[in-house]
Amino acid sequence: MPFTNEGFDTIHQLLKQQNLSLMPGPFNSQADVFKAYRESAQLITRTIPHEAGHAVVGLALDAGDVLEWIAIYAVRDGLPGGGCKWGEKSCPIEHQWMSTVGGMAAERLKYGDYLATTAQFDKADLARAGFNPARLPEFLDKCGDLIRSNDATWKELQQLLYERTVGDLNDRIDAIRQGDIDVGVVTGQEARDIFKKHSA
Repeated sequence: MPFTNEGFDTIHQLLKQQNLSLMPGPFNSQADVFKAYRESAQLITRTIPHEAGHAVVGLALDAGDVLEWIAIYAVRDGLPGGGCKWGEKSCPIEHQWMSTVGGMAAERLKYGDYLATTAQFDKADLARAGFNPARLPEFLDKCGDLIRSNDATWKELQQLLYERTVGDLNDRIDAIRQGDIDVGVVTGQEARDIFKKHSA
């Protein structure tokens, strides 16, 4: 099952089959439930290139040695979304900003824009890091160029995240229903190996 925009359909069908919505209720009608399935599938599908973008930018900026994992979450702080877990490493502040903007830039490359929902944690991180929001277009372009120059890595990471997410929605549904667990995990070592393969 290759990850293309049609990946949305597969994830959407799985959520309906498993009767799993990641959106907060209450749902007042069957139409509300179906809308929640669609919104959940859209968020998961868009999170895949988003998180792969964070990883690619960090790898390209030489932070790969502290990348611990990339994941598509079932729920994070009450909202669905994903994450990249990085260890501590000193780097220029611009690299920190680029790594944070990388997800939005990747989503924009794939879909033409990013969702406010997928960007909210990134924008909060940027604000805490003293980033000037007026510079966001500049950094979106910089990160977009970096992702395009590592396109093969970005695509392979997306594929792996998608396959792991579909597998978890099939095989770990009970654990997903119970709360905050990682879904679609790709390890830092796997990401480093993919980056190295395509950088050779």
